[in-house]
Amino acid sequence: MTDEQFRTVCAAMNVQQRDLFNLITNTIREQLSGNNERLKLFITGGAGVGKTFTFNALKNQINRLYCRTAVKVGAPTGVAARLVGGQTLHSLLRLPIQVDGTVTGPLHPLTGNYLKVMRYQWKDIEWVFFDEASMIGYETLIQMDSRLRQLKKKEDEPFGGLNVIIFGDLLQLPPVKMTPIYDQPLRYLPAVHLWRLFSLVELKQNMRQQGDITFADLLNALRVGELTAQHFQLLMSKKLTEDDQVGEFGLHNAIRIFPKKDMVAAHNEAVLEYYRGLGVQMRTIKADDTLVNPTRNATNLDISSIVSTDINKTGAMPSQLVIFVGAKVMLRSNVDVEKGLVNGAIDIPFVRIDFGREGIHLIQPRAVQFPALRNYGTIERRMLPLILSWACTVHKMQGCTVDYAVIHLGSQLFAKGQAYVALSRVRSLDGLRIDELDCSKLTGKTPCNEEAIKEMERMR
Repeated sequence: MTDEQFRTVCAAMNVQQRDLFNLITNTIREQLSGNNERLKLFITGGAGVGKTFTFNALKNQINRLYCRTAVKVGAPTGVAARLVGGQTLHSLLRLPIQVDGTVTGPLHPLTGNYLKVMRYQWKDIEWVFFDEASMIGYETLIQMDSRLRQLKKKEDEPFGGLNVIIFGDLLQLPPVKMTPIYDQPLRYLPAVHLWRLFSLVELKQNMRQQGDITFADLLNALRVGELTAQHFQLLMSKKLTEDDQVGEFGLHNAIRIFPKKDMVAAHNEAVLEYYRGLGVQMRTIKADDTLVNPTRNATNLDISSIVSTDINKTGAMPSQLVIFVGAKVMLRSNVDVEKGLVNGAIDIPFVRIDFGREGIHLIQPRAVQFPALRNYGTIERRMLPLILSWACTVHKMQGCTVDYAVIHLGSQLFAKGQAYVALSRVRSLDGLRIDELDCSKLTGKTPCNEEAIKEMERMR
């Protein structure tokens, strides 16, 4: 961020953001003067209150005050990390890789040159920012704490004696197959409750939907289960109509956001059929699966019979992909598209993808390994790390914001916070359409995370 950009950001802050900015500034000055107390904050707020804006302003101010890079940034997913200019938690801290929402093993201490290199990378770091708190499980928080203690050589100080700021909204979707970040499992008692070391800063002034206060009111009411008849009227006015089938909300234009994966697959297939009807030439790319390190006799075995059909259990790689020039796709692996850090395969083609602001990049096939079914050993799959993305699940969209979307708010909603997260992906009412609306799924506390609401009340 240039000096002029930084001045513009500072001038745009509201009162709450300015107070927080001053708190961080004064804390650093006190620490540089010898104060050993370290700050631990949870910064939150409803949709559109400027959490990312505040995140970037604070990060830049801290680096400016230290006259060096003094902040590292992490987030649970590659999408979330890219949006805040950071790394995934697993890349940043070398945590056990998560597959299908679970931690794959215990956190082992780093050793040898690997530890030496990471300690060097962290030696000038005084602050660490973590984004998307709702997606971080308490088990992961423990691993983050343990790794930072080792990297900073301060085993007796929480988070290695660093200042820690966690951003996010607890009322969004909780982590998959883990307890929420604020809920310490009984098996960890009587250890220190790490989450309760953090103080709350709650941003309340909406910034994203400037001049669109009705949408802001709706989102914040849905977030805490307080929708009124007027809010429902507003939602019903956004139902998808036949006139919407052309233009920005057409079948193949605005992204569809669904609660379940089978609904996503059905829509993506419908778009493919639309293009087939136009005579568009398509190519089907099939994954190359090989059984490596077999633990049972696999002679004459059809490998497909021991490979899961669940993409979350195949290293996030699909078994096949139908694509054509102009198809919308999404990366399913955190590859470095600028440096080309991927594995190749001769029989699977390379493709060029236009990532918009990120430019055009060559995506090559890569290899992943995962357990075969029925204890046959390990499968190695070589495939392009892509999936079709005219539609996406709410979980996959968390952390993203789009200009146009068609959202399912019908009977298939099944998780607390799904409707709120889905609606808050859209920047304004003008960019919203709803393909199915079941008001009973949005009534009272049904759509919101009541445990998260209780935790917010406790922190206040």
